[in-house]
Amino acid sequence: MAVCFVTGPPDSGKTGLAHELAARLTRRAWAVFQVRNDDDARAAAEHPARRRLLVVDDADTLPALRTLLLATAGDQGGRTRVVLLARRTTVWRDRLEHGTPALYALLSASPVLELPAAEPPPPVPGPTAGDPAPPAPGRAAVLATAMLLGAEESGARRGPVPPPGEEPADENLVARALADDPRFAVRVTTGLTHRQAVHAARLLVRIMSAGPRHASADAVAAAYARVSAQLPDDADVLETFSCHPEYLTGVFMRARVAVAQRAVALLDGERSRRAAVHVALADALRNDGRYARALESVGRALRLLAVPSGDASGAGPEAAVAAARTARGALLWFRGSFEEALDDQEDVVAAYRALVADDPARYRSALAQSLMNLGSSLAELGRAQDALTASAESVALTRIASDDAPTQVRLLLAKGLWNLGKRHAELGSADDAYRYTLEAVENCRELARDDPYRYNPDLASALSYLGARLGELGRPGEAARATAEALELRRRLAEQHEGYLPFVAQTLSNLGVLNAQLGRRRLGLEREREAVAIRRRLAASNPDRRLPELAASLSNLGVTHSVLGNATQALAAEDEATGILRELATAHPERHLSGLVKSLSNLASRLAENGRTPDAVDPAEEAVAASRRLTEHGGHQHLPVLGASLTNLAGTYADVGRHGDAVSAAREAVDILDELTRAQPEKYEPELALALTNLAVALAGAGDLDAALAGARRAERLRARLAGENPERFREPAERSGDLVRSLEAAGTDQAGGEPGG
Repeated sequence: MAVCFVTGPPDSGKTGLAHELAARLTRRAWAVFQVRNDDDARAAAEHPARRRLLVVDDADTLPALRTLLLATAGDQGGRTRVVLLARRTTVWRDRLEHGTPALYALLSASPVLELPAAEPPPPVPGPTAGDPAPPAPGRAAVLATAMLLGAEESGARRGPVPPPGEEPADENLVARALADDPRFAVRVTTGLTHRQAVHAARLLVRIMSAGPRHASADAVAAAYARVSAQLPDDADVLETFSCHPEYLTGVFMRARVAVAQRAVALLDGERSRRAAVHVALADALRNDGRYARALESVGRALRLLAVPSGDASGAGPEAAVAAARTARGALLWFRGSFEEALDDQEDVVAAYRALVADDPARYRSALAQSLMNLGSSLAELGRAQDALTASAESVALTRIASDDAPTQVRLLLAKGLWNLGKRHAELGSADDAYRYTLEAVENCRELARDDPYRYNPDLASALSYLGARLGELGRPGEAARATAEALELRRRLAEQHEGYLPFVAQTLSNLGVLNAQLGRRRLGLEREREAVAIRRRLAASNPDRRLPELAASLSNLGVTHSVLGNATQALAAEDEATGILRELATAHPERHLSGLVKSLSNLASRLAENGRTPDAVDPAEEAVAASRRLTEHGGHQHLPVLGASLTNLAGTYADVGRHGDAVSAAREAVDILDELTRAQPEKYEPELALALTNLAVALAGAGDLDAALAGARRAERLRARLAGENPERFREPAERSGDLVRSLEAAGTDQAGGEPGG
């Protein structure tokens, strides 16, 4: 922030603010210049000081201002800060920017601090004697000074404090001010007017970007909590906090629920504004896991918007309804009601397309977000190609929007990119999935570099997705490194707020699987156990939301125990997971039946490992029956689940000697996977190879060696090609297929040689 405009009416405190700022920077060995005329400007520009502050009063009347600002724009070392004081910024600022790209770039990035008119001092009761008491600290002046000191830079201090005069260029001076004055945060947030409270919240969000490494971080957090929880009963202020969550980040998001509820009460009778706050309240409730309450709030918003209103609204009724239905679609998606969510999302996309046609710059980002949401629901409903199309359009629109407002839409672009990566992964395009996810990580790194407090959660999510994409490419070492970085970030976030614990557990579970794949099985087991412990604790307090996650962690723990040869522990973990999912699927089959199918198949495998192969038949058959129920209701989207469960059942039948049943199950699995592979070969060829292998084993058991050998050779060819493309992932399966072919060839030779002799 090289330049800052400070505007306000006479006696609003502009000059006093400049004096306080100058005093603070002088104590830090800065050279401070009061620029009143051209000679002052030249002297300041020629001074050899390493860091300097130029204060220009009545900036709109200084003839040499353009020259001074051009010199500031060319200062590559960031040595110069300029404070321009004026009553307003309108015409003269536009004149400065016009026709000079360097000045336009400099000034368009410069904040404008508008000071309110001075407030009369409070009445002093009773007579006073002697000298008048010194005035109370000017809250607006303290606040404005802090903003000028670099609140927009957010660079966290690293390493020891340098001597005065040798501060690094990226120093966050607000953090330094806090470290020097532990009461600074209290001063900033005490005795604020309504409007100053909003600015205080914005400032404190920026201060906290420095993170908890600073000694006064606790003081900042306490002060911010006061600002967010004890805001005045001013409808405008409360509405601002409710509808702009950037003022309430991380640990303070829960305050948004109470703030929005107060705003709704104060806006009684103003339908459009109340509807907007109800939507904001729904978003806050969703972030807190209260989905039913959130849906009620969205319903109230839509009912308010259904009644014609005379309220002035900056967005218009179409945009307001689209925003409310966007919120409802997201809530339905989180609850697993994907078809209902799709209805809202398709209508929202159509609404935003119409709005973009009239005002593209204003609504393009909203259309991009709605397309991203639509893609997620289409993917859940098995419409993978349609989902990819929607996600790709979303990213294309966001790239266009980033040309107009790169900072505001960079996070939207990052989220669009990792969602587009997921869509490619669902279609088996692992290379494209990796490429888009890597770009998302790069975008999030840039955002987090500027504002770690705000964007580290998104960087952690992007890294977690990158780990998944690298795992799909058969690069578990790189996947583990990306996932470990995500885990480190999420652990730090969870230290600040327990709301990040579910993400810690998810990342631990992913890392446990990757470590097991890398042969670091003991470490993988430790990660899985920690994930289960966290999710067990979370499920105890919020079972509706967290029990499915506990079941997933238990399944992963069972797999890791199985790899380590701990058959008993593996069975116990999977048995508990199956029990949880059986109850959940009974209550909400549309949300949990597919998870139960996978757990039942895993349970069959764990029983076989414990020497209880006959007992494995029942869960394997139950998994197939549940898969058929899914396909009856969901159609084509659940065929992969049915194919996998049939493959598993075929292997189980073969193990207990039911070779005819094994052949029937395996043939059906091959037919299903053949169909899926024709549409998406990259995704389903590995599963087809497994189904062909199981069919070969079943046919051999039934005595049809010729058919068994034909199926085994087809699986061998398929896996050999896959191993050529990705040896790290498919070399071992290819070798096993080769061994099976040779074994069947030998068995056929023995059978042929023995026929003459009977």
